[in-house]
Amino acid sequence: MTQAEKRRDILMLPGPTDIPLEAYEAMSQPLINHRGQRFREFHVALIEKLKKVIGTKQDVFLLTCSGTGGVEAALSNTIRSGDKVLALVGGQFGERMAEAARYYSDNVVVAEVPWRRAPTVEDVRRGIQENGDVDVVLLVHNETSTGGLAPNVEEIARECRRADALLVLDAVTSLGGVPLKFDDAGIDLLLAGTQKCLAGPPGLSLVAVSERAWEKIESLKKRPAYFDLVAHREFMSRGETPFTPAISLFYGLNSSLDKLLEIGVENWIDRHRRGAQAFYKSLSELELEIYPLPPYRSPTLIAVQLPDHIRDADVAKKMAEKHGVHVGVGVSKLKGRIIRIGSMGQVTAERTKTTMKALCNVLSEYGMKLDYEAVDGIIDESFSR
Repeated sequence: MTQAEKRRDILMLPGPTDIPLEAYEAMSQPLINHRGQRFREFHVALIEKLKKVIGTKQDVFLLTCSGTGGVEAALSNTIRSGDKVLALVGGQFGERMAEAARYYSDNVVVAEVPWRRAPTVEDVRRGIQENGDVDVVLLVHNETSTGGLAPNVEEIARECRRADALLVLDAVTSLGGVPLKFDDAGIDLLLAGTQKCLAGPPGLSLVAVSERAWEKIESLKKRPAYFDLVAHREFMSRGETPFTPAISLFYGLNSSLDKLLEIGVENWIDRHRRGAQAFYKSLSELELEIYPLPPYRSPTLIAVQLPDHIRDADVAKKMAEKHGVHVGVGVSKLKGRIIRIGSMGQVTAERTKTTMKALCNVLSEYGMKLDYEAVDGIIDESFSR
C-alpha cells in the first residue's frame, strides 16, 4: 500500500464536512417504520436537539432535501404572487436566493453590495426606504461563495419588523458556527443544512418558523405539495413527516448532535471562532490576501485570494492529490481567483495545521516563499485561548 493510500483525506470544503465516526456507525443501523411509535419518539427527540442548537421554542422541521431545498421550502411558503421582495445580495448564494424568489413573485428587488463585504442593517434600511412596502426580506447570513458574514442580524431583524416585513435568513453555513439564537434575534424563518457546522451528513435541511411567519404561511391560498409547512406541522403534531424521511440520515444527524451537545453549543461555536482566528492570523503572517474585508470575515468559511498567475483549481487539485486536503475554489465572478476553506463542524488544531501546511507547500511550488513553521505556533496559540 502506498503512502497516499494509507493517508486519510480530510474535507475542508465549504461543505460537506467530515462527520464523526459515531455518525457513520449510526447510519448503519437497521431501518424502522417511519409511521411507528419508535420513529415518532426518535423524531421528536431529534427535533428537540435541533431546537437547542437553533435557540428556539418555535416550530422546527427536518426536511429530506439539500440546503437548496430548504431555500425552496422557505420561499414557497412565505412569498405570494405580487409580494414585494427585497433580496440582499453579496455573493452567489444571495443571487440564487433572489432567483428562486422570482418563481413566486414578479416583484423581486435586488440590493447588491460589494462582494468583499456583506449586507448590513444600513443596507437593509436603505433598501426598505427606497422601495417601500416590502413584504419579505431575504438575507444570506454567511455567504459561502465569499466568506463574508452579515453582522448584527438582530438589528436587521428589528428593522424588518419595523417595516412589517418578514426576514427569511439563509443560515446554511452559519448555524452551529456563529452565535445566533433564533428567538432572541427575532428572525421569522431560518433555513440551514446539516452537512456544514453541525457536522452531520448531507441530504437534510431544517427550517425554523416564528409565530409571525405562521400568520403569512397560513394566509397563502397555494402552498407547495412537498414543502407545505402547514402539512409538516400537522404531521409533526404526532411525531411524523408527511413523506418518507431519510431515516439513515436522521440517525447520522442525531449522533452528530449528541456530540455537539455533549461539548456544549457555546463551546462548539467557540471552536469555530478559534479555528478562524488560527487561519486568519496565519494567513496574515504569511502575507496571503484574505478576500473579505476584516469586519465581515466569516468564522466558518475562509476565503484566500490568490495571485493573478495562480489558478484556484490547480491549487485545490494539488492539495487534494499530494496532501489529501480537499478545499473549495472560486465560483461565479470569483471563479479562478480564490480558495475557499471550510473550517466547520469538527474544527481542530490538527485539521487546521494540515490544511495550512498543504496550502503553503502547494503555493511554494509557484515560487511563493511560504514557511509553514512560522505559523505552527500561531495555530496552537489560537486554539489554547
